[in-house]
Amino acid sequence: LRTCAIGLPVMVGLFLLFPRIAPLWGVPAETLGRTGLSSQMAFGAMSEIASDDSIALRLRFDNPGNVPPPPEARYFRGPVLGFFDGRLWTTNELGYAGAADPLQLLGTPLGYEITIEPARIKALPLLEMAPGAAGSGLEAGGVSVKRGPELDWVAARPIAQRLRLNTSAYLNYRAGPLDNSLALQSNLTLPPSFNPRTMEWAAAFRKQRRFADLDEDNLAEVLAPAVLEYIRTNDYSYTLAPGRYGETTKHVIDEFWLDRRLGFCEHFAAAFVVVMRSLDVPARVVTGYQGMDPEPVDGYWIVRNSNAHAWAEYWTPARGWVRADPTAAVAPGRVLQGQSLRAPAGAFAGALNQLNPALWANLRASWEAVNNRWQQLVLNYSREDQFNLLKSLGVEQPDWLALGRLGAAVIALLALAGGVWTWWGRRPRDAWTRQRGRVLRQLQRWGVTEAAAHQAPRRWAALLSARHGAAAAPAAALLVALERSRYAVVTTPSTWLARRRWQADFHRAGRMLRHQPERI
Repeated sequence: LRTCAIGLPVMVGLFLLFPRIAPLWGVPAETLGRTGLSSQMAFGAMSEIASDDSIALRLRFDNPGNVPPPPEARYFRGPVLGFFDGRLWTTNELGYAGAADPLQLLGTPLGYEITIEPARIKALPLLEMAPGAAGSGLEAGGVSVKRGPELDWVAARPIAQRLRLNTSAYLNYRAGPLDNSLALQSNLTLPPSFNPRTMEWAAAFRKQRRFADLDEDNLAEVLAPAVLEYIRTNDYSYTLAPGRYGETTKHVIDEFWLDRRLGFCEHFAAAFVVVMRSLDVPARVVTGYQGMDPEPVDGYWIVRNSNAHAWAEYWTPARGWVRADPTAAVAPGRVLQGQSLRAPAGAFAGALNQLNPALWANLRASWEAVNNRWQQLVLNYSREDQFNLLKSLGVEQPDWLALGRLGAAVIALLALAGGVWTWWGRRPRDAWTRQRGRVLRQLQRWGVTEAAAHQAPRRWAALLSARHGAAAAPAAALLVALERSRYAVVTTPSTWLARRRWQADFHRAGRMLRHQPERI
């Protein structure tokens, strides 16, 4: 306990003031796969994410009551996937084919604080639509993030640390070019020799009489709702376990759209984009998170990895890029109530949930709140927090020099306090032992150098008598009495006055010895 009492203040001082230095090396590659968002998407990928119930994001909104946006606006924009090779959707790693999407923000921003768990991807999922033109940047926890041309936020390297930042979102906005220019051509491209039946279906769908008089300006505005209505009314099912696609054919969109009609969010989003492109409407897949749950313990809103989602955007001349969520057409509860499909709980959690669902929910919420506090206060303690500490201590312009000076002063003060503590702890704890120490020092001044700390007062009396003979009898008797007082049955407490009297008698006996010759 004494060691802990000495070491704890030193540890706290070093934690608060030791400079935070960025890591010198990159993040080592993992040998095992991790669930989470990715910069690419294939059928089956998002179902793996949905089985992960761990926390991805924590939010707190800057308004009275911590009120979130409405359910239909709870979309967190992650990687934008516009390139399709017939099976795999990817981002454009080599650069955007056209100009960056312009962004017009409308209405009043909604401010919020967000904590993002490490996802080991380059994309930073923020609530749509965060302010900032393409190419602009922001700083979060020492990580620089830039806005991509498709209005996603991208870091230079995969984000492998927990980030916390304050930002805002505009729920009303217009994004994308004003006309059908070269910038949109990559969002019309489909791989040749893939999914021919879906393309034939789209051509037949476009030839319906109700679309006969459509012109280019309102083509997408009419066709997109019609395709969503087709999904809603033609026995499509939303399931976490649709089975594997593409085992017997490379035409996975054909297999989903026309045959099995079972899928998860990425199946619906990918098929919707392929259909819209087949109808000559620019479209792309957007991945991220959708929905959130309140955390009653610490007041945060929680987004879990099971809220991972994929939706679509299609382009119209009047509104630019428009969000379309085909999953909501077949499973509206997934979006309106934020209901995500989750893997079955473990044996213990499942049994407890069956017995008392409220108890299990409260236990999990409490544990997550404690973990969040630990993350926020300890693991997320950063250079900015150190400088804020200096400001609170009166340093107007905190820098590394001020931090070093304060750290050195605190460490010196702690070292001094530790030295005093150690010295104080080594002092004799009882009055008899302290008196014995004073007697030993006095004997050595009188020339009885043979007296040692490990010897008893009776032994000192013998040494004194051997040196001075009968003249040492009074002092020797006092030493014997000192030893007896240690082990005698005490009937009256030894007072400070009694010890002072004994000490005075011993000094008088010692003065008598100065005038007596030593025995040889």
